[in-house]
Amino acid sequence: MTNYQYNSISHRIVLTSIMTSHFSTSMMATYILAIGIFLFILYTIFSRQKLPRNIPRIPIWVTIYDTYYGTSRVNFYNRYVRDQAEKHGAVIIWHLGRWSVHITKPEYLMQMFRDEASFAKGGSYMKVPWGVLGQLFGQNVIDSTGHIWKQQRNILLPAIKRQFNIAYMKQKSSELRAILWQDRETQDKDCTIGINIEDHVQHWALSICCKYFMGINLESVPDIDNRLTRVLTARKKRFMGGITMLFPTLQRFPWLFPSDRRAFRLVKEFEEIVVEIGKLGPDSESDTDDNTIKGRLNSARRDGDISEFQYRSNMKQLLLAGFEDIESVLLSALVIIAKNPVIQSTLHAELASLVPTTYSLEDLDRLPVLLTVILETFRLYPPFPSLTNRYTTQDTLLGDNINLPAGTWVGWNAYAVQTDARIWGSDALKFRPSRWGEDIDSINAMFRAQQAKAVFIPFSTRSRTCLGVSFTLMQLKIVLYELLNELEWGICNDGAPTLRQIYPQGKIAPNSPMTAKRFNNFRGR
Repeated sequence: MTNYQYNSISHRIVLTSIMTSHFSTSMMATYILAIGIFLFILYTIFSRQKLPRNIPRIPIWVTIYDTYYGTSRVNFYNRYVRDQAEKHGAVIIWHLGRWSVHITKPEYLMQMFRDEASFAKGGSYMKVPWGVLGQLFGQNVIDSTGHIWKQQRNILLPAIKRQFNIAYMKQKSSELRAILWQDRETQDKDCTIGINIEDHVQHWALSICCKYFMGINLESVPDIDNRLTRVLTARKKRFMGGITMLFPTLQRFPWLFPSDRRAFRLVKEFEEIVVEIGKLGPDSESDTDDNTIKGRLNSARRDGDISEFQYRSNMKQLLLAGFEDIESVLLSALVIIAKNPVIQSTLHAELASLVPTTYSLEDLDRLPVLLTVILETFRLYPPFPSLTNRYTTQDTLLGDNINLPAGTWVGWNAYAVQTDARIWGSDALKFRPSRWGEDIDSINAMFRAQQAKAVFIPFSTRSRTCLGVSFTLMQLKIVLYELLNELEWGICNDGAPTLRQIYPQGKIAPNSPMTAKRFNNFRGR
């Protein structure tokens, strides 16, 4: 056999092997999808028979269609769910591979929040432990229930409820104002670019979270800072495909879906960074004696109170929760303030007349308009419009006539109840801070009352009220003071801001290019 004949045969063998491998992969993918479709049909047939038939069901094709086209949870609710939810108080929606009951009626919400024995908490790890979100969040204090929740809550509570020195928060918020003011130079004459607000707000929120809860200054660890920012930005912009979120069994085969492979890589890299953060010593300028979330979790793991898995789960979840929510609300607040010049002028006047140049938190706590703007932003733009993180531990009667079998996943919709015209009036979809009251005492009283009645639940309510409420309000008051004390904000077009989903879990913010200028009564510093 000549060399030419040998090489020709070898090339044909290699080509045949490649074609066979490609054909085998394609056949395997087709086989898996066919089996998945068959099992899905069986599941939907049998699961539908178990769930209540006296509340409406949103067709699954609607969910698939809107997920494919990237419709936000808020727009999906307004378009397909609101009318039926307000009529019946609950609807059935396809979520994470199963039918779940989503409740919006305040009486049903109160029953769920009160009766944790029947409506236990459970997160992505419990629903889809093999999935991307299950691997990301694991078993953490937010999603746990019973003994595990109480144990982890006791570990973390002193770190979240302690007294905070606000000097660093004021410094970073002042720096944010300066950076955004510099960015005004990027605005073109037609105002189609606007100020690059989102990336700067993300880093501001992340820096404060790391300083106060992880005990580190990101500026002192630039490698971690750069990697963390890159991973979190990638997670926000391109995390994973929506179809595999609807049918998470497909996430068992990430080699079929490039977006899932990318998502699993991001989760792994994020966990590696978080573990590195956990190994860092406390910041040299810290006055906490490492009484931070990181410090207390490190001690609990060392003492055997939590497992390595629980340690990593809480580090990841609490780092994300510590900056994503505040980022979402601040973006919303700035756009909606810019959209309402009268409210912005009122805020400017309040800040100028009531707050000294060297201010304290007590000074900010006396500002009624500032507080109402924050609460109204949470009402219209809750960081989590809806969550499906409860399940029935036994057969349960919801209200008077909705029978929920044991094991039913239950979702609750903050955006729905917070924009219900029967509760908040005919202008429920309008940004009107004055609805909360005129003085601090009446505003705080309404805040507590509406939360207790489960009609204002961005922080949840009752025993599972967010531990970081006070910190969140403090952070927002400081940053809004810094951003509004010198600058007047505007948007680049007269149209209503479009809602945009900025994270996979459904966090929303208005999407409008922004402008800034010094306002007339600027006092300087």
